[in-house]
Amino acid sequence: MDFFKSRDWLNREGPYAFQFDHLLLLFVPLILGILLAIYLRNKDHKLVRKVMIALWAFGSTIVLIYYVVTYIMCAMDPVGYPFVIEGMLPLHSCLMFIYVFPLAMFVKNKTIKTMAMNFLVVVNMIMGFITLFVGCPPKGSSALSFVGVQSMVIHVIIVVVPIIMVVTNYYDLKKQDIQFGLLLFAILGVTIWVFDAIAHCDYFYFYDGRTFGILYEISENVPHIVWTLIVVTCYVLTAIIIHYSVYGIKYYLAKRKANKESPSEEKEGGR
Repeated sequence: MDFFKSRDWLNREGPYAFQFDHLLLLFVPLILGILLAIYLRNKDHKLVRKVMIALWAFGSTIVLIYYVVTYIMCAMDPVGYPFVIEGMLPLHSCLMFIYVFPLAMFVKNKTIKTMAMNFLVVVNMIMGFITLFVGCPPKGSSALSFVGVQSMVIHVIIVVVPIIMVVTNYYDLKKQDIQFGLLLFAILGVTIWVFDAIAHCDYFYFYDGRTFGILYEISENVPHIVWTLIVVTCYVLTAIIIHYSVYGIKYYLAKRKANKESPSEEKEGGR
């Protein structure tokens, strides 16, 4: 098999998901990424930051190579591989990770950093996680093709980096942070929604429900605006659930740690 070509790349027939090669490329790097997060949990935040930046740079490079290869193939064979604006731009909801991560790492403004980190943890991570199972490899692409491998790699990184942020407490998530993450989602969502409307695309899945499998029938039988509201509601509810779940776990662990330390403090005080 030509590694740089996938089966029915443009026709997207298949799918080839949940075969052995897909599961292997899914679970091995995902498990390694989680183990890396556990390893880093008590390390200096300077090291944690360097690791996350390295993962982002590697993932971004893989995506860049993918699009360069895609555009070269389109230029060499415009009939067999025509450029299709609906799917050949790096504007998919998952890929917002590439653009938002630098805001979390390199911007000094505290509000912008909070917006970026909360978005990555409570919105973007779940996008990547769902896509790993239902969208990787892309339909019509073998997991062991270039298309399949790059898709698995970037989506694992999209999931692992936010996990590292939370596990290492690099991002000290606060209860009120959800409003900042949702604000950034609103800014990105409206921007891409306007672009989709003008270019007749669907990079945030606001117009077409086929990506959501069982919800496809709903999207086909309701007005576009209703489907858009359904998708936005799913995004927002998922973000709220993830945010308060992470906050609740952090609050519980902090309280438990405080309770363990308090008896020894009382003994010292009695002496």
